[in-house]
Amino acid sequence: MAGGANHPSPEAVILGYFEDISAKRFAAARARIADDATWWVVGEGRWPLGGTYSNRELGKLFGIVDERFPEGLQITVQRTTSEGDRVVVEAESHGIRRDGRSYNNNYVFIFIVRDGLIRHRREYCDMFHADDLLCGSIGDGSGATASDSKAGTQGYA
Repeated sequence: MAGGANHPSPEAVILGYFEDISAKRFAAARARIADDATWWVVGEGRWPLGGTYSNRELGKLFGIVDERFPEGLQITVQRTTSEGDRVVVEAESHGIRRDGRSYNNNYVFIFIVRDGLIRHRREYCDMFHADDLLCGSIGDGSGATASDSKAGTQGYA
């Protein structure tokens, strides 16, 4: 389905979003997101990143990725299914944390895209693996952790 007179298709918006994240172009990725967008991650109450977030809080999640994965976190879209404003994505991530540990996760994302902007995202992943590598301490002697508050957002802008 076309995205409208002046907007890319919902699928094109989502593919561009993942390209931006993989290239560490976080400002460009955020430009694809509506100001009032909401984000839900599986596991609310079961791990620090689970729950619902505003667009503002999403910037803090990008901060975690940027801090923990200096070479970036590559997200490979394996399949998409689009219907109207809904885009379902199967994807896989690969990244090396700054302490040398490898992160590899599989995801299913469900996006709602309207007027060329992402309005809502639902994320399903292996939350146990993500908790270990995104929220646990980094074995580089810094003792840094991202699990002290919702989304581990302390100190991230």
